[in-house]
Amino acid sequence: MSLQERVEYAAMKARHENKLRAWYKKWWGVLLIILAAIFLIFVIASGIYVVQQIQKINDGGSTQYLEEQRQAYINAINRSANNVSGPQNASITIIEFSDFACPYCKQSYTGLKAIREKYSDKVRIVYRDYPLHDNSIFLALSARCAGAQGKFWDAHDLLFKNQDKFNIPLAELETLMPNLAVELDLDVNQFNTCLEEQSYFSQIKKDYEDGDYLQIQGTPTWFINNSRLTGYIPAEKLQEMIEGMLNLETK
Repeated sequence: MSLQERVEYAAMKARHENKLRAWYKKWWGVLLIILAAIFLIFVIASGIYVVQQIQKINDGGSTQYLEEQRQAYINAINRSANNVSGPQNASITIIEFSDFACPYCKQSYTGLKAIREKYSDKVRIVYRDYPLHDNSIFLALSARCAGAQGKFWDAHDLLFKNQDKFNIPLAELETLMPNLAVELDLDVNQFNTCLEEQSYFSQIKKDYEDGDYLQIQGTPTWFINNSRLTGYIPAEKLQEMIEGMLNLETK
């Protein structure tokens, strides 16, 4: 084979090998792989960024939802009420969901009365209705109608003190109730009209709805500075709690 023939053969072989070479070994294949890798990295980075942003949105939404739920809970406890004793800016607020026909509420009322009288300038007490017994709504209306004449707490104490006396059929109770107005030195006609018109039923209903939202299972249920307690609290225990909280305030 002549030299010329060998040169032509080598050139032909080189062209043949180049055609048979795998695509990824060719310059354009290498370039394609590099471009594909860059694109893949971009897609992965973009995906991570999108997931992170979605997570931030979800976390923010969850936080906002929890805050809204917490605020709704606080609002249900601290709904504006008429039956309040003590200063608005008191460092301790006792909110009681109660029922004038509940025997456990009767057990608790003496301790609450003592707190109301002893700490009248330091403790704010709010009475809210959560009627659960047969005569509860009528008794709640009666106390509120007395409250319309400035005698709610007098009626509150009288109804609990004489609870057994008012544990009678509703028809008899309606006949007996004007005597309460006389005992409290109320305008009897105004009191009776208030009862007949059920003037405060909507407020009692709102108290009950708030109690239901708060998942109150029984009375009395207390919220002392928004902390929940359930059931009868002995007078000495309640006194101890209030004293302890007031002592913390002075330290």
